[in-house]
Formats: sequence, C-alpha cells, structure tokens
Amino acid sequence: MSDFHTLPDSGQSSDTVLAKVRELRAAMTPSERGKLSSTAFQGRDEMGKLVYESFMEFLGWNGLFTFQEPAAAQMENDVLDICIDLAGGGEQGRANFTSGGTESNFCGLHAMRAWARKHRPEITEPEIVAPYSTHSTVHKTARYLDLKVVTIDQKPDLTADIEALAATIGPNTIGIVASAPNWPYGHVDPITEMGELAIAKNLWLHVDACVGAYILPFMRELGEDIPPYDLSVPGVRSMSADLHKYGYAPKPCSTVLWRSQEEQSYHYMPITEWACGLYLSQSFIGSRPMGPVAGIWALMHHWGRDGYLENARNLLHVKSTISAACERIEGLRTWPTHGPLMMIASDGFNIQLVVGGMEAKGWRLLGVNNPPAIHLTIDVMEAVDLQRFVDDLDDVCQRIRSGELKEEGLLSYGGVGAEEDAPKWLLSAVEIMEKQAGG
Repeated sequence: MSDFHTLPDSGQSSDTVLAKVRELRAAMTPSERGKLSSTAFQGRDEMGKLVYESFMEFLGWNGLFTFQEPAAAQMENDVLDICIDLAGGGEQGRANFTSGGTESNFCGLHAMRAWARKHRPEITEPEIVAPYSTHSTVHKTARYLDLKVVTIDQKPDLTADIEALAATIGPNTIGIVASAPNWPYGHVDPITEMGELAIAKNLWLHVDACVGAYILPFMRELGEDIPPYDLSVPGVRSMSADLHKYGYAPKPCSTVLWRSQEEQSYHYMPITEWACGLYLSQSFIGSRPMGPVAGIWALMHHWGRDGYLENARNLLHVKSTISAACERIEGLRTWPTHGPLMMIASDGFNIQLVVGGMEAKGWRLLGVNNPPAIHLTIDVMEAVDLQRFVDDLDDVCQRIRSGELKEEGLLSYGGVGAEEDAPKWLLSAVEIMEKQAGG
C-alpha cells in the first residue's frame, strides 16, 4: 500500500481509500465515549438519517450564492426567522449565518467597533469590559480588531461581579461582553444589570450565547431557573448563537443576531472597489457550505417545539443523574450551573487523576484549569452509556482513594497531549510560543 503521507504516483481504488478512512474513524473516540465533550451535539440516531440526507442534497453547493437561488434563500430565511423568535428578537430582530462561535463573536465585536467609530469618535484606543469567564474567542477577536479586553475577576462563587464591572468602565470603554452561559463555569451572567449599564453609559452589549441560545428557552419552559439573557433584555445589541451546538445542526453552522436593522447595519462590509461590482457576503467568510443550513432546516421542521422540548428534558435527566452520582461518590462535588453545562470538582483529591482514570476507560473529557474541574457538555445518552459513565466515575474515584491510580489527565480545552499524536499545526504553534517566550 502507498504511503498515505505523500500524494501517490497512481491513484488507489475507492475501496482501498474508503477502508483507510473507516480505519482512521474507528481509531477515534467512539461517540458514546466522547458524548460529554468531544463528540457532543450529535443528537439521537433516529434524527441522524434525516439531517445527513438533507445535508447531502446540498453537498458542494456554495451558500454564498443564495441571492441567485430563491429556494435556497427561503431555506435560510425560514431558519433565521425561527432563530430570531427563539432569541426574543420579535419583529425588529435580525440575524445572519456564520461558521461558528468564533465568527459570530467576531461579527458582534466588529459591529461594536464600527458603531463606536460613528457614535464615540473621540475614543481612539477602544476597550471592552468583560468577566474573566468570557470565552477565549472574544480575546482572539479583540486581537484581530485591535481592541483591548479588560477582564473582571469572578466573585468567590464564580459568578460575574457586576459591581466590579461597573467600576471598571472608563473613558475608552465602547462595550460590554456577557455570556449565556459562560463556558468555564456554566453561569448566565447578570445580563439584565449589564443591559442597564450599557444603556446608562451608552455602550454596546454583546452576549455570547453560543452554548445556550437554542437550549435555554426550552429548559426554561420545563421549569428551570434561567436568568434573562437574550435580545428581549433592554441594552443587548448583538448575540452569538451556535446552531451546531444544541440546535443540532451539522457543523459548521452558527448565527449572529441583532436587536434591529440598525445594529445589523454595522455588521455588513460591502466591497465595490473591484472589477466585478458589488461584493457582499452574509458574514465574514465568503464561500460557505449550504449543507448545514439544509440539515438544520430539516431538523427544525421535523422536531418542532415538542421535539426540542423533549430533547431538553432528556438533557436534564442526564445532568441530574450525573449530579446525583457525584453526591454519592466520596470526594466529588458539582458546581451550580445554568443550563446544559456541568463541572465536577474535588475537595479530596487531584481532579486530574479522575480525568486520567476516565481516559484510561475510553472517556474523553475536557477541563477547567482555574479552579481545576472536569467540564461536561451534557448531551443525550443512551441509558446503558450513562450508567457506564457513572459506574466508571465511581470506580476511578475508589481507585484514586486507595492509591492505585496516579496518572493525571489533561484539564484543557485544546491543549497538547502526546507529541506523536498531536496535529503538526498545534506542535508548530507551541514551538513558536515557546521561542517567543524565551526571546
């Protein structure tokens, strides 16, 4: 067989190549073993065929050209109208498709900066204030846009400190960033109070609701205590919301939502300085897959509100089952959270030992470094897999307490594991950072 690291002189049969593809896929973490982290958001088997077939109908079709195809435009409009409704946008709300949370946050902060240049022209070194828990993509975006992010320490209970945030707003502040919920700790920030601040100080408030936007409304409907967070909150001007998380759209598929067309007007970047006339795209990227839009359009109309409610009910069952198990397991505790995220910490032993022990059993888990905790992204699980997770967790903790387990796991969202297994781009990036730090 040819070396797969090089382009072969002669092509191989489709059966040979497909066999290798399947071999590589089989070597990855099985879906049920990564369900609480790396392979979450896959939904249930019975919906998979519909979403897959809808996606394949548009495989290779470029979403950049929906302006030429009324049928494709209708599909986009239908989904975005549903998203605006779920986000509390009402008749004035607007929305755009993006590739993911990174691009959605980029679009929100880009519009914030464009708005500030018009309404706060005296500010030449713009700043954003945000809780420490704000997602890394906000910091990444700020670096691209030459914005300074000033973060505020969390309160002792890990919630956002609204008083400290208010005191930090200064003459260069153009906006506030909130989360619903934040990724590290799972809390919905005090967005009502943040909105009041934004109005009083003439600031733009962007809410990163990539995790919560398409699940929190249904959890609230089931009786969960979910604080206000969306476009219905006065002062909120933009919101990022991932459809490929709890909307269960095929990846990549996200949205950025706007309070009104006024806010959306700062988002667009029309280009006329070239030979072919006007160039205008839905968001930052140009060419984009139409398949995810078809997949989420199909799922939304297949599931309906009742389907999403049932999914939320199943998520809450998984969360409560794991929470109850942690209460029974000596040394473990969970943090209170809003919605579908869950954190497991320990007062009795090093939580990284739990990650290592669970990894040895085939579970791929993410973590929080400060303070240390296991990060679970709750998804629907079959009863047998859920029970296996709980049993494995109990077994690992027993072996830690007995001194048998001493191998730590990695508490990281995107860290480097064994060098021989890491992607080359990541190893290269780490090498560059190490050289810069040493220089």
